[in-house]
This record gives sequence, structure tokens and C-alpha cells, in this order.
Amino acid sequence: MRTIAEVLRWRAQRHPSRDAVWYAGKSQTYVELDASSSCLAGGLAGELGLQPGDRVAILDKNCAAYLEMFFALDKAGLVAAPVNWRLTANEVKLIIDDMKPKLIVTGPEFKATGLASGVPTMTFDELPRGGEDPRRDVDGAVSTQFCTSGTTGLPKGAMLTGWNVLNVGTCLAQEMPEIREGGRHLVCLPLFHIGGAGWAIWAMQGGSAAIIVRETVPEQLLSTMVEQKVETALLAPTLMLFLCELPAARTADFSALRHITYGTAPISPDLLRRSIETFKCRFSQLYGLTETTGPITALAHEHHRGERMLSCGRPMFGGHVRVVDAEGKDLPPRQVGELLYRGESLMAGYWQREKETAQAIRDGWLYTGDAGFLDEEGFVFLKDRVKDMIVSGGENVYPAEVEAVLMGHADVLECAIIGVPDPKWGETVKAVVVRRTGTNLSEAALIEWSRDKLAGFKRPRSVDFIEVLPRNASGKLLKRTLREPYWAGYARRVN
Repeated sequence: MRTIAEVLRWRAQRHPSRDAVWYAGKSQTYVELDASSSCLAGGLAGELGLQPGDRVAILDKNCAAYLEMFFALDKAGLVAAPVNWRLTANEVKLIIDDMKPKLIVTGPEFKATGLASGVPTMTFDELPRGGEDPRRDVDGAVSTQFCTSGTTGLPKGAMLTGWNVLNVGTCLAQEMPEIREGGRHLVCLPLFHIGGAGWAIWAMQGGSAAIIVRETVPEQLLSTMVEQKVETALLAPTLMLFLCELPAARTADFSALRHITYGTAPISPDLLRRSIETFKCRFSQLYGLTETTGPITALAHEHHRGERMLSCGRPMFGGHVRVVDAEGKDLPPRQVGELLYRGESLMAGYWQREKETAQAIRDGWLYTGDAGFLDEEGFVFLKDRVKDMIVSGGENVYPAEVEAVLMGHADVLECAIIGVPDPKWGETVKAVVVRRTGTNLSEAALIEWSRDKLAGFKRPRSVDFIEVLPRNASGKLLKRTLREPYWAGYARRVN
């Protein structure tokens, strides 16, 4: 199978009465989802007259209708282009203007005029339905277009083919046998993100039911996991933290839970140990980017020990990674450089951005922008984003390393490390910390605590305390938002 539409057609024939989706108390079987998505595809291609390759923007929170759209659009040869509903109206408009969709589909609460002049906007319920499966899905065609994280500048549209998506699902089946036919697979990350939509499609590729959660409210998520007997889940570290903090998590019945995969952001060793104790199941870590259709490396459960708890694993089947210096030359084991990737899940390119595509993909290798190293057995250790590296007195400081240490303090709930300007050292290390409720940790106490745990140039010179760290919808920390006040008045964000 080379398209996601083929997956649904095949599952409907193989397991017609098995649950494909559960959402808000209602289930839909594979044969029901196949029939309803074909009917929708027929309406999009027929009554609306949309042509193969046309973009269709989707703006809503997670729901069953959202997931149905992915299959219907692929059957009609159209490109699903999800948009982050958490953005401001102006940010949404900029993305839609850049995308140039022929149709905008929204949930009722997001339907508004002025999203894009001259582009029809319809809710899921208003879409026409009728006719048979158009069968316009083509091997090699772009089927989805996800926005990059957008932590800097206007998000770019990463174009992914059906094979990009299904290749990842094939690789995951080797890494996680717990994704099984008849299983229950939690989908709680947003469907406008590859970690949400991809995870749902990979569930169906493996024959599991996608248990869709509209929003990640920790208490409700915990109840859903227990009541729906969830077996496999993909969680962001921040969500793992919130779940572990719930008193109900200590006594919840997780007997059905077989495997938790975590990713989208670095995790501290302390949080990982707490999560293993709380959920008592197998764990694996995935690392990847939107441009790589999500995961490209996996750290298996049996490798969660010793130094390798800090690793994001080894390349999945068919994938290749390298670590290079600033001139593009390969570095030996344990030397930090930029991580490169080549493989079948590499995007087709950025939508209408040939220059940016050529800059990101060179000689078939994606320059990820992530700094890290390989050990002697090919395990990948990430240090940070290349652009987030702090240079203090000529020494390189990788924030993720310092964050992992500070998260070991009992009074630290979350923390972020940023570089701030300094007339003597160029930049110095600042910790921005969220304290645990009821604690009164001070700046001096935290710096002193870290004295024998971090080299002098890595140790925070200052600490600010805030209520919550800014993150985007996929859980990634918005370092730029944290840094901005400290760099006001500077022409560059390095010193």
C-alpha cells in the first residue's frame, strides 16, 4: 500500500466490524469510516469540483470528522493542510494566504468570515456528500501539508506523500509490536501536527482503533486512558509531567496500558523515571521533525538505562543519520555537530519555497538544525537546536544539558535555559524556572545546588521564576518568546 486511502479500503475489507475510531462516546467501524469518507470524497470531487492537488485547509480541535477528512481528501486526490487552531486570527490568515487553499473546513467554533477572501469556508456538517470513492489517490502524490513549528517567522508547509506517512508506520511496527490489530491507541496530540495525525493513521495501519481526545486536559485524559483501556499512547513530556502530578494517577488502573511512546521535546531523566514508576509499562522515545514525517530514531524500552536514557535511540529501518561540522564534514563519535537525515520519510519539499527546500535538503540529506553526536554504536544524543546553543566566554553551552540537571531539583517543576547578553562573556546562562506549588526555592539556592553538578561556564548566573513556560501546540518550548525581553535593544540575538 502506498496511499493512506488504500489503508482504509484494505482494513474495511479485512476487519469491517472492528472499531476504527472512538470519539466522545461514539465508535465507528472500519467499514463505516470507509463508506462515510468515500461519500465525502465524492462530494468534494463532484459537487464542489475540487481538482487533484488542490489544498484544503482544516481548522478545528481534534474530532472524528477531522480524521475522516484525511482519508476523504486522499481519496479525492486533494491535499489536507491542517492549521493550528491556537494561533491568532491574523496568524491563521497569513498561513492560509500563503497556502492558497480552494476550500477551508472548520469546526463550528472556528467558522468566521475573513479567513481568506474569495475562499469558501464550510463546517464539516455543511460539506456535500454523495457518490462513490473517486479513487484519485496516486502513489507519490502529496497527500498532506503540515506547517512547521513556526517558532521563528512564518511557518513553512512541509509536503508529505502517502508513502512518507506509511513508511513511518511500517518502521514503527518493528519498533513497537504493541500496536496491534484490535488494539486501543490514544490520539491526544493535535491533529494539525504530524504527531497527532500521523499517530492516528499509523494506528489504523496497524489495525488499532484511534481513541481521539479533543483537548489534552490532564484529568479528562487520565479518565479516558482508564475507561477506554488504552494500550498504546504518544505523549509529550509536558503532558507526562502533568499526568504524573495528578493524585489520581497513583491509584489509576493502567493494567491495559502496554506501551507509552514519548517525543516532540527533550525529557529529563527524573521525569522519565517518575513516568515509568507511574504507568508501569514499556516506554520508547521517538525523535523526528515535521520534515521527516515525524520519527526517524527510536530508543527501545530495553535501552532505557545508564547513559542511553539520555539518547533518542538509533535510526529506524531504512533511515540514515550523520553528524557533520560547519563545513559539512563527518565528525567522529561523541563530537557535537549538526544532525543530518536521509530516508524514505523525507518530505517532498516546502510548499512554494524552492530556495528554502534547497537550503534544507542538500545532496539528499536533510540538515535538521539539531545539534548532537553519535556514540560508538550509532545511538543519537541530542544536545539542542543549533540556533539555541549559548556561547559563553568561547565555550559552547547546550541548554538541554543544563535543563536536565536542574530538573533533578525537588522544587523545580519545569525549567528552560536561555542565553542572555553579557558585556564580559558575550552571553551568560539564565534559568527560567517554574517552582512546584508550595515551595519557595530562591535564585541563590538553586545556583548553589548546581555548583557541583555543572561546570562553571554551564552553571546559571541568574534565575527568574515564572508561573508557566510558553509552548506551542505540539509542546515545544518557545525559547524565542523567553529570550526576547532580555535582548531588547540588541540588533542581533547573539552577543
